[in-house]
Amino acid sequence: MPRFGAGRVGDVVAAGRYAIHHAGAPCGEERWRVEVGADGLIVTAEQEHVAPHPFPNRQAWRATFTDAWRPTGLEVAWTVGARALRARHARDGARWRARIEYQGAVREQEGDFPEACEVEFTSPLFVSAMLARRAFAPGGEHEFPVLRIGPPWMAVEPERMRIVCVERGEHGAPWGRVPAQRYVVSLADRADGAAYGLWADADDLVLETFEGPDPGPTWMRLVEYRAAG
Repeated sequence: MPRFGAGRVGDVVAAGRYAIHHAGAPCGEERWRVEVGADGLIVTAEQEHVAPHPFPNRQAWRATFTDAWRPTGLEVAWTVGARALRARHARDGARWRARIEYQGAVREQEGDFPEACEVEFTSPLFVSAMLARRAFAPGGEHEFPVLRIGPPWMAVEPERMRIVCVERGEHGAPWGRVPAQRYVVSLADRADGAAYGLWADADDLVLETFEGPDPGPTWMRLVEYRAAG
């Protein structure tokens, strides 16, 4: 992701929209924006899945990052029909703490959050943050601990993630074709085919993700983007 220059608290420095697909068919969108916070950057977004997605749902989320795109917190409000879940995650020094509330029940988690650890969530922006904190060239790879957060409980699942840069070329962006690199993201300790591929531009902004490791059916595609200045 771009290293945004100094700005006033509350300034919106970037905004965009991802179109979401399932099995090749459009099924929703994610609208997001990045603004300057008192202690770094704040990303807020609304994501909605509609039919033909098998589990229509809506989520509003707010994440905080340092200026160098290290994640420091995540709040999620997730609704499926009449059911609602709220989750709050935050870095506390070298620890990560979570609190999940659902139908009057509360679940809490905490665990280690070392400097190299990342957070994976349902938005491509979290992968952009991972790329921004590492240097890649074709054939290069990085492996690191990751806290995976997502449905159905928005709780933490610790894993090890591997990102491999497999190709350098050009890819479509909302403003035309741009220099980009293709990556494959997988879980290092699992061989269950959970890998997926993506293209990201020279600023590490994810342009498109795929349902599998190779270019094929689109998962999410950036269709709108604007940056301040």
